[in-house]
Amino acid sequence: MTSSDILEISGPLVLASHNANKLAALKEALLECPVQILTARELGIRSPDETGTTVLENALIKARAVADETGHAAISDDSGFCITALDDLPGAAALDWAGPDGDHTPALNRIGDMLQGRGISSSPARYVTAIAVALPCGSAIAEEGATEGQLVWPPRGQTEGYLSVFALDGDAQTIAEKMGGEDTSATHNIEAYAHRRPTIEKLIRRLHFAD
Repeated sequence: MTSSDILEISGPLVLASHNANKLAALKEALLECPVQILTARELGIRSPDETGTTVLENALIKARAVADETGHAAISDDSGFCITALDDLPGAAALDWAGPDGDHTPALNRIGDMLQGRGISSSPARYVTAIAVALPCGSAIAEEGATEGQLVWPPRGQTEGYLSVFALDGDAQTIAEKMGGEDTSATHNIEAYAHRRPTIEKLIRRLHFAD
């Protein structure tokens, strides 16, 4: 690892997210970090427009925007759902495909139409996450991770999101079926997100906290 792979943090670190699940995962991973942890919400900072075409681009956009506005280092993540046979769509647009109030019915209908149009009913799929840390000067580093699995069609299970069409490799049930309707807003310990914690930890190992 070279010095260019390391980012030095000398003050507070701002969690550039307003998502409860993402905040929980970040806070849990950062428990041992020797700097003050702040959140964009408590600082009254709104999330910037996510104009990137990949989760990596969006994570960097959010981290850099919050670092620039606060004058502190900022850490952010972005996630997506990629279906290999559909050219990795919806990808970073996973949330945009949903309807008002996070209703994923329009997104699932869109996936169904695309599958029908291509004459397929299954595909490798993955949940992806990018974690980025940025400094006010513009320097930034990032890591990406994924949980691999299979697209299941038609949807099975009651949970919102894409968990009703995603199963881990070798599993007969979708994540939604295995969760039995559990509220996904109440937990970040979901199998589809198993990659998130090690991805955060990998990035943290690239941070140097000044004395």
